[in-house]
Amino acid sequence: MASILRAAGLTVRPVERAGAADVGALRRRVAARSGPLVCAGLLEAWPARAGWNPADLAERHGERRVTALMDLPATHVLFPQDQRHYERELAFGEFLDRMTATGPTAPCYLAYQRADEIFDPADCDFASLLPPDGHGTDTRVWIGSAGTRSMLHSDLKDNLFCQLWGEKSVILLSWRDSRAAYPFPGNLVNSRIDLAEPDLTRFPRLRKAVLHQVRMRPGDLLYIPRGWWHDIRAHTPSVSVNHWFGEPLGLPDYLRLLGVLGPAYWRATTRDFVAHGLLRREESTRFFFSPASTGRRLYDALRTGDFSHSNDPSADA
Repeated sequence: MASILRAAGLTVRPVERAGAADVGALRRRVAARSGPLVCAGLLEAWPARAGWNPADLAERHGERRVTALMDLPATHVLFPQDQRHYERELAFGEFLDRMTATGPTAPCYLAYQRADEIFDPADCDFASLLPPDGHGTDTRVWIGSAGTRSMLHSDLKDNLFCQLWGEKSVILLSWRDSRAAYPFPGNLVNSRIDLAEPDLTRFPRLRKAVLHQVRMRPGDLLYIPRGWWHDIRAHTPSVSVNHWFGEPLGLPDYLRLLGVLGPAYWRATTRDFVAHGLLRREESTRFFFSPASTGRRLYDALRTGDFSHSNDPSADA
C-alpha cells in the first residue's frame, strides 16, 4: 500500500527500527512517546511465537467454540451492514481451516478476542518488556485470513502490536496530524479515508501529512504511541496479538481536537450526546468493532468523570 500512497504524491517514511532484541530501545521510546518503533525479532523466545500457528492451535484448542467475523467486505471504510451480520459461532478448528483457505475477497477474522479467554497469557511475556505502570492493560488476539483490515483509526492507549505468524502492513499517522485523518464527525477515533484508494480531492490535508509504514514479519513488535492513527492489513493468513497499556488520552485531548475540527463535528457531538447519552438509543456498529460516539463519550464524561471508559479495552477486563 505504501507504493499506492507514494504514487499519489504522499510522503511515506519507514518506521524506525531498533536492533534485534533491543528491549532498552523500546523502553526509551515508550518513556519518550517520540514516535513508533519496530523491534525485529524481539518475540522469538516467546512460547506464542513458536506455538501460535494454525496447526498447533487447532490441535490444542480446535474444539473450543468461538464467534468470528465471516465473509467480510474487502473494500470500503464502513461495513455495508451492521457488524453483527457477519458474526458466526463455530469451532475454532473449523475457523482455522476457513482462515487458511479463504482468499482476500471475502476475509474472515477472529478479532478483538481477549487472549486469556482461549490461550495461556504467559505465552506472551509482556511483563519482561515493560514493567507495570499502575494503569490498566489489555491483551487481544487477532487471527484471520489474507485481506483482513483494521481501517485507519486511533487508540487512546499505548499499544504493542506483535506479529506471531504471517505478515501484515501498518501505515501510521501522528496524533498531531489528526485533522489530516478526517475523522467521522460523530466519531473522533475512526477515519473516513481508505488509504488503499486515497482520494486527495475529498481529503486534501493528507497531502501535507507524513505517513509511516512498516511490513510486519513473524517475530516483529511495533510500538504505537497513544493517539497515533494506524491502518493494519494482512498480506497472508496471520496471527497477531496486541497489548494496550499506559495512561490513556483524556477529555482535554479530545476537546482540543473537537475544537479545531469545526461546526460539523460540534453538531454531530451534540446530536449523539442527546440520542445515545440522554435518550440511551442503541448505536449502529458499522465500524470495525465500533467505539462509542464522541457525543456518548462526552455524556459519560459528565456523568462518571471518565470520557473514555466505553472505549477503554481494559476498563471491563
